[in-house]
Amino acid sequence: MAVEKLGPKPWISPAASHPRMAPVAIVYFAWVMTLPLIGALGAYLATRAGAAPRAVLSSIIFPVLPYFGFFIIGLPIAVFLDDQVAHHIMLPALFLGFGAWVVLPAVALLAGGLPVHYLLSRRGPRGVLTT
Repeated sequence: MAVEKLGPKPWISPAASHPRMAPVAIVYFAWVMTLPLIGALGAYLATRAGAAPRAVLSSIIFPVLPYFGFFIIGLPIAVFLDDQVAHHIMLPALFLGFGAWVVLPAVALLAGGLPVHYLLSRRGPRGVLTT
């Protein structure tokens, strides 16, 4: 409760058609600002463990994979059921939610993880002495 009252305020998407409609997306910018650090940490640990580039990429974007899976399953269901949803608000809401919950966090994670992986991969293996 203290965080809600005193903490950083989120960006809340405006309700499109009705003032009492729930917001489609809520983005906590303090959370988004920490995601590059989390992506960098994932890249550092995976690169240090000797992971392949694909494994490093998956370790960077791993936090958004459950949300991506939800939208992969939810979007076709929403398109199929769009005629039964009142006022056809579900499909645009899903696209806005996809941007706020998958694309924005993935970009933030990659912004932190890819530079760390690139810098660590250019340094070469650790502990090897070259003459």
